[in-house]
Amino acid sequence: MMKKIRGFSLILCACSVLAGCNKSAVDIKEKAGEEIVSMEEAEDSFPEKYEKTSDSGKVKFNCEPEVPENIKGQAISTVDVKGLYRCDREKAWTIFGEGKEIIEKPEITVSEGREPYDYYLFANGESLGIDDGIAYGSSNSKYYLNIGVTNPDNQAVFEETEVSFKSGEECITELKKMIDELGYNQEDFIFACYPLSFQTMKNLEEQYLQEDYLTEEKRKESWSQEDDAYFIYAYQKYEDIPVFHEMMSIARSMAYDTPDNAPVQAIYSTRGIENLNISGVYEFEKGKQQVTLKPFEDIAAVVEEKFENILNDAEYEVTRAKFYERVYLDEGQKYKVDPIWYFEVVENNISKSVTLINAETGKEIFLQ
Repeated sequence: MMKKIRGFSLILCACSVLAGCNKSAVDIKEKAGEEIVSMEEAEDSFPEKYEKTSDSGKVKFNCEPEVPENIKGQAISTVDVKGLYRCDREKAWTIFGEGKEIIEKPEITVSEGREPYDYYLFANGESLGIDDGIAYGSSNSKYYLNIGVTNPDNQAVFEETEVSFKSGEECITELKKMIDELGYNQEDFIFACYPLSFQTMKNLEEQYLQEDYLTEEKRKESWSQEDDAYFIYAYQKYEDIPVFHEMMSIARSMAYDTPDNAPVQAIYSTRGIENLNISGVYEFEKGKQQVTLKPFEDIAAVVEEKFENILNDAEYEVTRAKFYERVYLDEGQKYKVDPIWYFEVVENNISKSVTLINAETGKEIFLQ
């Protein structure tokens, strides 16, 4: 559960107003242009809701900063990466490969220092790849992936539907057990899912065929209730702070907090696991130093200035702000972790972009 946190400068005002009062929730509204900051408890230090319009009207904030409950002040401990968790190869083989006829196992060369990569193609159409992570696909998995069940553009369509073979929570529970068996820890992840109705998938397939996103030979012979499923995804967390993994920093197009960027992705149907991908799961340890976080208002000012300085007639609305621990490789190819703010910004109510700001320094993190 995420808690939105409040600004220190406003706490001083709140204390004088609340002198002699109990600690029940209050709302404090401070006008600075169109700025409104809602507060519940005086001891917290980030806004619950942040609404502000720049003087020119070009940039508007309308977001509820997403911050873990356990961050109470302006400082957090540093975080170090010990390395990557590695999939238990023997267990992966037992679950997905044992007793199956192998028809293809190519020799794959990997870079020095990387885990060996073993890939198997089975006679029944299934496949299995294992390195530090795992990639498994059933013979049916291609049909789900061909029509974009993991595509965030299709998420809203699927979320309007229902499936009845199991609840999403039941399927997540089964996946959690498997994750533990494979050498990971289910407690390290934040899980979510949405249903995949066979009728919706059938309709999407037809749409993809008509729009030439899919060729006729890739059409599934038939769809039935047996194909009903859930798409389950999970982001890693550390000390309840979600992790912005290294692949999300490679390019601007990959920086979105969407289901298809999650390090754990699975399709769970009436038949069981159809597709499973786990990669980029880190082993963390608590650092010995403290990081002082800039007030949210200072971070927001950086975002405002960035978009105010764009020489066009567009209007920008900041619709989301989320606190992350960002993992990346430094110039020496060593893992580093920095606290960041992730912002989603909508231009002219049409296109969305991501802006990342270092939560300690207040500097923007530029993506290609």
